[in-house]
Amino acid sequence: MRDTPVLTDSKRASANAGLRFVARQPIFDRSEKVFGYELLFRDGIEDYFRASDADAASRSTVDSSLRMGLDVLCDGRRAFINCTRDVLLNDHVTLLPSEQTIVEVLESVEADGLVLAACQRLREAGYLIALDDFVANDPR
Repeated sequence: MRDTPVLTDSKRASANAGLRFVARQPIFDRSEKVFGYELLFRDGIEDYFRASDADAASRSTVDSSLRMGLDVLCDGRRAFINCTRDVLLNDHVTLLPSEQTIVEVLESVEADGLVLAACQRLREAGYLIALDDFVANDPR
C-alpha cells in the first residue's frame, strides 16, 4: 500500500498555480430539463471552496468564465453567477454577456439602496436577477 502525500494549503496552492477550477451545478426547469448551470469557484480539485473570501471567489468565477467561455462551461445554457455586494456594486458581472448570464444575488447581500440600484442597472442592461438560497418570507 502506498502512502498518499498530504498537501498543505501552501503546497496545494503551489501545485494548482496557473490552473483554473470551476464547478457547475445544474439548475432544472419544471420538466426536469437543464435550464442552466450555477458556476462555482473552486481553489482545487476538491468539490468545495476552502477560503473565506466570498468576494475573491465571486470575482474569480467571473474571470474564469471570461477565460474559459460560457459556451464551454454551460453548453449553450444560462450561467448563474454568484454575486457578492462588491461584485454587484462594481458591475464586474457586466463583463459577461447578458443573454447568457443570470446574476445570482447571494443570501449574505443586504438589499439596501445601493444594491437595489445595482440590480436595476443590471436589469436595464438585460440581465436576469435570481436570489441565492431563497426561502419563503426572505426579507430580500
